[in-house]
Amino acid sequence: MKKSNILKKWHPAEMINGDLYLISLSDDQENGLQISFEIESIEPNLVFDFGFHTLYYQNQNENSSLKIIDDYGITGNWSLFTVEKSDLIDWIVKNSYHIVSKENVQHFIFLHADGLINVLSAHEPKVYQQKQTY
Repeated sequence: MKKSNILKKWHPAEMINGDLYLISLSDDQENGLQISFEIESIEPNLVFDFGFHTLYYQNQNENSSLKIIDDYGITGNWSLFTVEKSDLIDWIVKNSYHIVSKENVQHFIFLHADGLINVLSAHEPKVYQQKQTY
């Protein structure tokens, strides 16, 4: 039996440990998908800019993602993961009638204080810090 959904800690940037708090998730015609987090007691915010490379994303609150978090085996205090042998990628490939090739898709997971975000993308996001404007 093939083992699927193998999580690997993802280290996209030098990131100070702490809980992630979702500030915004934006998908628009100007910038594509951008996800912004506040890190506990740290300025500035951390932005993950996927641009227009996203095939799929899903944002679930904590209550609706408890079993998924358990199934993935997420424990400890790390918040960023990539997934190898992803069932979600297999599902997207199947639903595209194999127009999408699984070799060209990456699965990212963001565990934040209020839930879980899954992103399937053709490229790793650009990651940068941005001061919050009030």
